[in-house]
This record gives sequence, structure tokens and C-alpha cells, in this order.
Amino acid sequence: MTRVRGLVGGAAAVLLLAGCGGGGGDTDGTSSTSTSSSASSSDPTSAEPTAAEPTADQSTATGAVVAFVEMSDKLARSPRGDLTQLSQVARGDARKDKMETLTIYRSKGWRSKGSTGLDDVRQTSSRKDEAKVSACIDYADLDVVDGTGESVVADDRQERVLHTYTVVHDAKADEWFVSALEDGGPSC
Repeated sequence: MTRVRGLVGGAAAVLLLAGCGGGGGDTDGTSSTSTSSSASSSDPTSAEPTAAEPTADQSTATGAVVAFVEMSDKLARSPRGDLTQLSQVARGDARKDKMETLTIYRSKGWRSKGSTGLDDVRQTSSRKDEAKVSACIDYADLDVVDGTGESVVADDRQERVLHTYTVVHDAKADEWFVSALEDGGPSC
């Protein structure tokens, strides 16, 4: 059982970290990805501006990451959601890896419950058509369950992990898409 939970925890991390956001597919109208910014100041007299809460607006690199995580959550909760929806928010390795992970989940009868949290989403570098975005991914409110509702997540899973996303700009669509991600960074 411990070995299965360890494998599941690794698979869960891949699925949850390659999350996607966007529209279409399931029409339950819910969005459970929580987003927040930890850049606000607790000192009301501080001259430092507070960061706006990130949204799933793909006209920005950070918005593309939020959209990616939201779509990942949505598809991981639904055993019948259309995996081609990932093309709305991801390209390249990020799309391929997420599709593979979701296919594995579905073949095992797994689905997620809850939501992936996002904190401190920020663009760390950019070029004309590519940017790096870091985000603290919070798994505290997310579980992966089997067909009986039993959790398959490893007991020792880190609840907050720093991830770096590569985001590319599609000039024709005039939107940003997650193309790769590095997961498993230090706790944040």
C-alpha cells in the first residue's frame, strides 16, 4: 500500500502541477482554483504597491499559468472531460505531459477532489515570445481518490511547492500558453 501511495503521490504531483485553465467542456460552471497574491504588505503606510490577484486572462503570461491550473483541476475532477481542451491553455511538453497523466488517472478510475491553490504568481523573466513564471502551488485542499473514494495521495506529500512555468506567446491568437514546467522545487 505504501508503494502504491508513493507512486500515486508522484503521479498526482505531475497531474496537479501541469494543471490547465480555460473554457469549454464540462458545463457545471464551477471554478475551484483559488488564487491569491502574497505580495501585499501588512504595513498600511508602506509605499510598496500590492500585487493584483492573478486571473485566468491569457493575454498575460501569469494569466496563462492560472488558466492552465484551472483547466487541470477541471479535467482531473471529471472522468469524461474532453482532454483536447488542454490545447486552449497549453502547448508542447506541458500539454503532452498533462494529457498522459490524465489518461493514466482515468484508466485507474482516479479523480481529484478540491482545488489547487496558487500563491505568489509572478513573471520572473521574459523575451519577446517567451516568459518564465513562478508560482507557489498549494495542494492542501486537493485530494486524488480512487473509484471507492479512498485517497491515493502519499501521506508525506509536500503541501506547498514552488514551480516554474515556461509560457509562450502565440502571435496569431494573441494569447499566452504554458509550454513546459519544472516542478518539485523547494517548499514555499
